[in-house]
Amino acid sequence: MSIKKDLLVTAMALCPASGHALELLLQPDFRLKERYEDNLRMQSKPRRDNWISTVSPSLTFGYLADNNELKSSFRWNELIYHGESELDFSEKIADINHLFKGERFKSDVSANYSEESSINTQLDLTGSGDVQTQVPKTTRSIAPNFSFNLTEKDTLQLGFAYVDVAFNRKPNLTNPIRYSDYDNTQYSATVAHVFTEQFSANLTASYAEFSSGNGNIPIETQILVSNGSTLIPVTISGKQAYAQTSQTLTYQAGMQYSVNETTQIALSAGLRNTDTQSSSVTRFPDFPTNSTVQSSSTIGHVFSANLLHAEEWGNLNLSAGQQLNPASSGTQQQSTTFGLRSKYNLTERLSTGFNANYLISESQSTLSSANTNTSRTFLTISPNLRWRWTEDIDLDLSYTYRDRTYESLNQTSIGNSIQLQFSYQPQINRQVK
Repeated sequence: MSIKKDLLVTAMALCPASGHALELLLQPDFRLKERYEDNLRMQSKPRRDNWISTVSPSLTFGYLADNNELKSSFRWNELIYHGESELDFSEKIADINHLFKGERFKSDVSANYSEESSINTQLDLTGSGDVQTQVPKTTRSIAPNFSFNLTEKDTLQLGFAYVDVAFNRKPNLTNPIRYSDYDNTQYSATVAHVFTEQFSANLTASYAEFSSGNGNIPIETQILVSNGSTLIPVTISGKQAYAQTSQTLTYQAGMQYSVNETTQIALSAGLRNTDTQSSSVTRFPDFPTNSTVQSSSTIGHVFSANLLHAEEWGNLNLSAGQQLNPASSGTQQQSTTFGLRSKYNLTERLSTGFNANYLISESQSTLSSANTNTSRTFLTISPNLRWRWTEDIDLDLSYTYRDRTYESLNQTSIGNSIQLQFSYQPQINRQVK
């Protein structure tokens, strides 16, 4: 809380001492979700279905001034799994963001702290895809960005991003390598030039360092013990530890083009060079320690493409991309994504939408192990219907189809879910002059 107070005092000190209006921001929000899942754990042969209730109060507060703003938010998600109380979880998500706009200088600083459910996050880009059990996940991140207008048409952007992820693993956790702690640090610099009102281009260079580790993983193996003239198989237990570090240098060029007032296109492409060091240490009582260290250097591609079309009837967004991202699988993952998002306004109060996403995730480990290989494909298709009941209340009904396939296991899992969400956000506005 003291950190937020210091940031608030600093930000207010940057405000010009003038008679301009200072708008205080206060936005309470309350959501209630009821969700049915026929394959919550994404198993090839589901053992049961689930009914989940989520109660989500939140508050956003801060201020808006002429040249700067401060926004803080806190959300509490109370997850209730009916019939499986061991999965119940209280998510806590806090964010703070400060934005300053000068004549030729702009800064944007954001930070996040969250305690989340692994079942809700492991299917994301930075997850391993494993949702067999509930493992508390804690994330801390900070990302300051600065922009300088060198000329009327040239801009220099400098960015830094740090994220630290930790899991509260239990000793008897199955496949603990898929719930690995990691941290990732990235530095970036972008030079952008505006050619016309419709067209601009940019060049970006970035450097990232990734580190992940997971020690004391329980393992078992069989050995043959001599009993006179007979060899008897005996199972012994031991511990195994994995670690990976990598350094990635990326160069890419991009462009943004406004076809007209309703259609925008953004494209970028480039190359990355990644140096990776992986290690594995295996220990069994009364046996020598077995250590394996491997390193590699790879060259890969990065790209992104985005098409946005928006009109009074709604909007359409098409996207595709490829990137190397940190992950909780104990390794980095190369993610190739394709997405479609659309919204169509049926009436002033009623709208429908359709979302589809396809992910190809490739594990980037130098160790050939089934435990560290989480390469997979993941498809989601989700139509939805929204009704604006009042200015403060929304009702959302959605259906989601999920299809996940692990390549190394040749295992496909399919899940279906239906969700109804009630959202209440009272409109509150205050100004102090």
